[in-house]
Amino acid sequence: MVKRFLTAALALLLLVSCGTLKPAGDFGSLNHGDAVLLSDGRAKYVDILAFNDLHGAVYEDPLGKNVGMAKMATVVKRLKAQNPNTILVSAGDNYQGSALSVVTRGAIVSEFFKAIGLAASAVGNHEFDWTDEWFEDWTRDGGFPFLAANIVDKRTGKLPEWVQPYLVAKIGGRTVAFIGLSTLETPTSTKGEYVANYEFTDPAKAALKWANYLRVNYKPDAIIALTHIPSAMDGIDKGQAVSTSQANELLSVARHGGVDAIITGHSHNTVNGELEGVPVLQASYNGRAFGKIRLTFKEGGGVSLSASLVEFWQEKAELVQDPEVRGIIDGYVAKYGQQFLKRVAKVEGELAHDRLLTPNVSPMGAWVCGVLKNRYKVDVAIMNGGGLRKPFPAGYVAVQDFWDLMPFDNTAVVFEATGADLRAMVDHGIDSLDFANGQFAGLVVRYNPSRPYGQKIVSMTLSDGTPVKDDQLYRVVTNDFIFEGGDAYAMMLPAAKNTLYTYEPIRDVLIAEAEKAGVIVARTPNYLIPVAD
Repeated sequence: MVKRFLTAALALLLLVSCGTLKPAGDFGSLNHGDAVLLSDGRAKYVDILAFNDLHGAVYEDPLGKNVGMAKMATVVKRLKAQNPNTILVSAGDNYQGSALSVVTRGAIVSEFFKAIGLAASAVGNHEFDWTDEWFEDWTRDGGFPFLAANIVDKRTGKLPEWVQPYLVAKIGGRTVAFIGLSTLETPTSTKGEYVANYEFTDPAKAALKWANYLRVNYKPDAIIALTHIPSAMDGIDKGQAVSTSQANELLSVARHGGVDAIITGHSHNTVNGELEGVPVLQASYNGRAFGKIRLTFKEGGGVSLSASLVEFWQEKAELVQDPEVRGIIDGYVAKYGQQFLKRVAKVEGELAHDRLLTPNVSPMGAWVCGVLKNRYKVDVAIMNGGGLRKPFPAGYVAVQDFWDLMPFDNTAVVFEATGADLRAMVDHGIDSLDFANGQFAGLVVRYNPSRPYGQKIVSMTLSDGTPVKDDQLYRVVTNDFIFEGGDAYAMMLPAAKNTLYTYEPIRDVLIAEAEKAGVIVARTPNYLIPVAD
């Protein structure tokens, strides 16, 4: 199976996608005066284009930075036409995130990948959101392999059958090797039962093992770590990339992985920096940009490596849609689209929510939790901020907007917990580490931002002002993802009493309640109040 995947992927790399549209900007590609070949007939330049966390972003967002798949394809084809020796890769989290991708179980995204010539993808945590049953379909339909050197199937002690540890790409007479790595955060950032059969091992050790193997057997010009490991830019040291993982996976791979560059994902950041002298790239999310690694070869031998970002979202208005990919989208819309176009309610104001930037409870988080609290007649509702994926602007919202808001098929869980345990659950989501801040309704919480993480709450009352007592039981509703330990909410399941799995999809509850109300009024919550001790 690995041999078949490798052969198919290498064949893809030899194809040149020739765009015929006039570029709306250079996008950092080769200048027309540059020599493309050296005197030995081999490529002077090899470009690696990487995106991450596409999350099934099919459409252009008229109010935001998403360009949509059809315009993204235009940029890919232009860059490949300007430098035929270009390799396109993904750092994972490809499918989960939009209505058309969810209902087709990623088929629309795989068809898009085949059209743009994707060479390989890392394995993101959200690749497991529909269990592990879809990898072989995605590989077959998209024409690319998944790479992950640090996933072990506990049942066999080997790599899963649907993955391979590396890809060797030969292009323009050059050899570039990619080693796939998944984040150690995967078991807590997708449903635990879906990854229960897999162990996620030390990425640096896995990278070094295969880097040594590749150098002996293939002698590549460069080895690139294609990872779904989180990263960010240091706000103090200009040009310094940093890890956003408590395990400091990125630093370990940079120091000990034996690779020449690291492509990252998961944290949805824009990163172009170095760590331990190793270039680190991450290209935002939702198909807004590419990380670009250029290998420049010299006459007589030697290669240099440079990194940059191609932020093509800035040219969104001038870009035109690629006809081939537009046709793919239109085909799926014709088959599935009408069910998503139905109007649900009118939004008065704006239900803002940026799961990365919003400090604690957002208007969207407050509305969602308020709906769940009222629907299940409980004292408190708790949600993870990362489970809410978009804001609602003022105006009418349709069924598709709710699927984009909550692409995950999470269901509601009702349980009882003591006030002491409830405090720990809420505290866990305040100024949270490595995941989006927790959302809640039914409480007013005063907290000290300067206290250590997990010990920030100063006082906590119910919405009516009644103090929450440590030894009293309170009814709580949440989603099954964090109830079973997702986003490191490890305290929920052991603390729960009288648990009821409703098996009701929260997305359906929100649609039904919004449709019944007819109007959604956006309010700025004041549930979380910073104070000094």
